Amino acid sequence: MASASSETFKARKARLRAAFLDQLPQRLREARVHLTRLPDQAALVALELAFHTIKGSSGSFALTTITELAREADDVLKGALAAGAPITAGPLAALTAVFERFDALDLGAADRADPGERYGFESEPPPGPVPGQMTGQFAGPAHDHASRRREQRVYLCDDDSDLAQELCAQLACFGYCVTALTTLDALRAAVIAHPPAAVIMDVMFPEGEHAGPATIAALALATGHAIPSMYISGRDDFQARLQAVKAGGSAYCTKPVKTTELVEFLDALTHREAPIPFHVLVVDDEPAVAQLHAMILEEAGMITAVATDPAEVLSLLKGFNADLVLMDIHMPACSGPELARVLRQMSGYLSLPIIYLSSETDRGRQFEALEVGADGFLTKPVEPARLVTEVSLRAERMRTLHSLMVRDGLTGLFNHNTIMQLLELAVANARRDGQPMCFAMIDVDRFKRVNDTYGHPAGDQVLMALSRGLRLRLRESDVVGRYGGEEFAVVLPGVDEVQARDILDQLRRSFAAVHFYAGNATFNCTFSAGVAAFPRWSCADSLIEAADQALYAAKRGGRDRVEIAATLDPAVDFNRDCPAEDQDGH
Repeated sequence: MASASSETFKARKARLRAAFLDQLPQRLREARVHLTRLPDQAALVALELAFHTIKGSSGSFALTTITELAREADDVLKGALAAGAPITAGPLAALTAVFERFDALDLGAADRADPGERYGFESEPPPGPVPGQMTGQFAGPAHDHASRRREQRVYLCDDDSDLAQELCAQLACFGYCVTALTTLDALRAAVIAHPPAAVIMDVMFPEGEHAGPATIAALALATGHAIPSMYISGRDDFQARLQAVKAGGSAYCTKPVKTTELVEFLDALTHREAPIPFHVLVVDDEPAVAQLHAMILEEAGMITAVATDPAEVLSLLKGFNADLVLMDIHMPACSGPELARVLRQMSGYLSLPIIYLSSETDRGRQFEALEVGADGFLTKPVEPARLVTEVSLRAERMRTLHSLMVRDGLTGLFNHNTIMQLLELAVANARRDGQPMCFAMIDVDRFKRVNDTYGHPAGDQVLMALSRGLRLRLRESDVVGRYGGEEFAVVLPGVDEVQARDILDQLRRSFAAVHFYAGNATFNCTFSAGVAAFPRWSCADSLIEAADQALYAAKRGGRDRVEIAATLDPAVDFNRDCPAEDQDGH
């Protein structure tokens, strides 16, 4: 039995197909007018475009008889155009025969009957999500990262009770609430009573070698579902790792355990974020076909916009934030390659993926169309699964390249230029909404000493730990970036300076409790922070300067502290470089 969603899809598809058939008689009448004007060259071009469009559209709706007739006419007309001479009697006779066969078709019966089975519509588009997608257009209400981590039940089992407690305390610094267990019996009872989001455990216990993985495997069999598990061990040999893999282990960390590494694995195991759906702009002068392809992509979880006139594309792109443009080649007034050239001349769309979707089968013309900067070519009719796959793969590549451009390579946070742009946007939003907003500068204390004493790999470990702590403990609405070196920047919308200070103080205390390892050495780090609030400082430049001054005040005050810019010398005017209209409305 078909599901309600698939029935809805079929019904919508049938309506689009019926709309095409309703319009077909008028299109054929217009084509006849062009036929009467032959051998006029403009009429020849218009007639070829008309049959080319009918061929592609009817093929998309699996109207095989109409598609074959239109293909015959299109082939004749392409041959006449390629000859570069007035059309002769033979091709004219062939075209006339095509029109007569169209007249003989009963469009009200034969090609409307049973659109689901007769025309190959029984196979639906692949169900979402596809790679990089989510089913539906919007996720539910967002909660902050720390709250979600506290809601996850995590067990840590190690017969070394001191180590178990220490790891639990370290994970708490990153927002996890972990229960420490020291025996396999205690773990079995806990898992059966309250199934966890994840289990972290040693490989070896007094019960025997590989007792940890064996216990997890037995629990999975007893409970009937997999137990998400990670293993920690003093062993780094192949057999130990193999046993962990056979037990379904998702990660393996050697002792002494690096907390940052453990948190990274744990976060990937328990907090998979719902991916943002791809945005695809569909451009086709045939409305029914454009809606059909948009509908296929929407069924796979994408968000689409449709343009039936190429002149609409630029205005649609401004507000749509497209990941990809799917366009036809043959459109009146502006062809697909011409539209692609227009987009490639605009800096904002130089790397925007473009895929042609056309009934053009001539390889030479396809290659010419791709030369203007398009990324792919699909031939109508296209299987829904292939359409979804091609679009999702290229859109995902676009997002990956964009991420490399806006994010710092070491920490994965927004880079300097991006965080500054996002600060400008946050100020504009706060001014528009009349809401508070804070900007904070964070700097690792005595970071040069860490690099000089323990080496640059240890320094990188510190930076990655701080960046991960910021990402995991702050809200999703907050923006975090690497300002440069050991400095980080945070944009906190909707909070005042006192709230921002309290948030950063909690982070500061958690970060100070994290242990770092370099060889046999163990060390801790701290950070200092400065906070400036909008609208006290009313533009991005003044917020940056005020937060920077507050940061250095925290350094002068002894480090490992958070300072608010409002407590500094009130004679300092950080608005002096702002445009007059940005200074508190004056």
